[in-house]
Amino acid sequence: MIKPIDSTDLPQTLQVLEEVKQSMLSQGIDQWDESYPNKDIISNDIQKKQAYIYTENEQILAYMVLNEEYDVEYNDLHWTSPVPFIVIHRLFVSPKAQGKGISTKMILFAEQYAKDNNYASIRFDAYTLNTTANAVYTKKGYQLVGTVQFRKGVFNCYEKTI
Repeated sequence: MIKPIDSTDLPQTLQVLEEVKQSMLSQGIDQWDESYPNKDIISNDIQKKQAYIYTENEQILAYMVLNEEYDVEYNDLHWTSPVPFIVIHRLFVSPKAQGKGISTKMILFAEQYAKDNNYASIRFDAYTLNTTANAVYTKKGYQLVGTVQFRKGVFNCYEKTI
């Protein structure tokens, strides 16, 4: 089940986030660290009511944020889809639940959310070294529009018209 996150979900979400960070590091993906994302960022997501979780048997297995916020680096790209658009941030799935289609469910939820709220497209970025994430997005019909440089390296930017 996908639902808006509640403040009571914060401790379990942070635990899953740490598991994700450790799993990524073990694969040589240093995308996330103690600076990003962290407790303050996730708490802010909850406060703004922009975060969603995927749960099974009351266990949080995935997390993402949907909002209209984006980094200024996005302005340098040639997006092809019309506005308004929504952006996916901080999508992660528990390492113990990966490979079960949960990221697909989260993406489909974002697409339905975009349709229901009259967004013309969805945009987001993915770390180039996270080949699994990049493969999932292209498989789901997201088009690569270019790359941007962030603190941790080069990120692919994607979009899909809804």
